[in-house]
Amino acid sequence: GAQAAPPAMPDRGTGGGGLIDLLGLDDEAYTAPPAMGSAPSYGSGPSYAPPGMADLFGSPAPAPAAAPTAKVVMDAQRGEGMQVRSAFVSQGGRVMQQITIENHSPAPLSGFAIQYNKNSFGLNPETPGALAQVLPQQIPPGGSHTGLMPLVTSGPLSDSKGLVQMAIKNNVKVFYFQDACDVLAVLSPDGRVERGAFLEQWKSIGQEHRAEVHGLSQPQANVDAVCPKLEAASVFFIARRKLPDGADMVYFSVKTLHGVYMLAELGFRPGTGAATIVIKAQQPQYVPLFAESLKAKLLS
Repeated sequence: GAQAAPPAMPDRGTGGGGLIDLLGLDDEAYTAPPAMGSAPSYGSGPSYAPPGMADLFGSPAPAPAAAPTAKVVMDAQRGEGMQVRSAFVSQGGRVMQQITIENHSPAPLSGFAIQYNKNSFGLNPETPGALAQVLPQQIPPGGSHTGLMPLVTSGPLSDSKGLVQMAIKNNVKVFYFQDACDVLAVLSPDGRVERGAFLEQWKSIGQEHRAEVHGLSQPQANVDAVCPKLEAASVFFIARRKLPDGADMVYFSVKTLHGVYMLAELGFRPGTGAATIVIKAQQPQYVPLFAESLKAKLLS
């Protein structure tokens, strides 16, 4: 059935006055904002939180990112004895495919190679022989092996809604399967936008994508816990403000490995179990995927 609409979030207005108040900025001071890529460095080591975040979180170090679960993308029946598990992961600012080959057949499997179809993120194996380099020459009956295959994001682009179609070859034949890549796996570690640039960008982008999240537990809606969880996924905290009615508005920025920036506002109303997501981007191709990723991350 239709759900009742949540209370409307306050209008931020086209002038961005709410954000100006939030950031303590004067509107005239940012007529020539810094380039979006010039986010400041926050020191070396794991404590890379910006000024003020230590107070917000109690600790500047982000929470460790949970390793994704590799799922079966081709079962042994479809693979004529070869079962494939896959997960796209981000490591050190690079995107990788964690791929597991299980041999459920009575004969050894060998001669592994993989090809990607064009996809949303331009993902491709780093080299044509990338899969063979992370797997043994052969996998015996009953055996399995997991490899971490480096990917590039410079391949041909197609609006595949985050799905990546693949062809994998072994000594039997070529098989086809697909897996979904979360946009969080293709985020850059230098996606924190300088506050003045964030304000200018937010005000200059008229179009926005809105989404709602329901069923949040009290810990899941706790901003002090949400921020480090998102930071660990390269979704970077910019600012926070509390409204007179108790709503908590939190602002974040991300940058994909292709250089596409997205700005987000998360609005929490304590005690409702609900949150609003507003995303703005000058290049909107990844905005719906980012909204879904934020929903899933909040509910995790």
